[in-house]
Amino acid sequence: MNILADRAFKGLEIDDHRSHLVKYSGHFKGYNANAKYNSDKVEFNLSREWKRIDDDIQIGLIQSLIVKILKLKRKKTSQMEMYENFMKNLSKYAKKHEFEPELEESFNRVNERFFNGLMDKPNLVFASESFHKLGSYDYSSDTVYISTIFQNIPDEELKILDYVMYHELLHKKHSFNVKNGRHQSHTKTFRDDERKFGETAEQELTNWLRKKKLRKWKFW
Repeated sequence: MNILADRAFKGLEIDDHRSHLVKYSGHFKGYNANAKYNSDKVEFNLSREWKRIDDDIQIGLIQSLIVKILKLKRKKTSQMEMYENFMKNLSKYAKKHEFEPELEESFNRVNERFFNGLMDKPNLVFASESFHKLGSYDYSSDTVYISTIFQNIPDEELKILDYVMYHELLHKKHSFNVKNGRHQSHTKTFRDDERKFGETAEQELTNWLRKKKLRKWKFW
């Protein structure tokens, strides 16, 4: 499996003396990957999903990891562009089969208000209970995950859930962006869009979380 890594370094015009290794692991979800390195070896760990993907796209992924770990700037190859386009379009082919009713209602409200009802519905799933990770969007499966602290939320507080939903749908809208090997999530354009929900939305969410925590601690 060293051939892919060797080609990746060569495509970046980097003469690296270390041994290169590519491994496929079942420990990753979707199309995730990482790189580990020391003075003797660079090891690229890819999810098993990558095994069935074209070599050039895999090379683009590996090159993105190289650019990231070596902190290179303004490095871009045709394979890296192929990788980024692949990641941007993954959601179009993901299976849509999980829709929590509460989250589906929130999605419909947000979609109608901010996206003119034109956004394709992703999978909508309640994740684990967390006050720190309120939500996330997974590009590879086109899934919005929302913390269960928003489950059974009263009608008068639905705006809080909708704000979190809106934030995650913006990740879907702005798709997959990479700069200098790093995934760019909260860009200026993203933040500008986020403020369209309302200037006080983030503070209202913070206040709601504070009250929610106090209520939870009171029952302990």
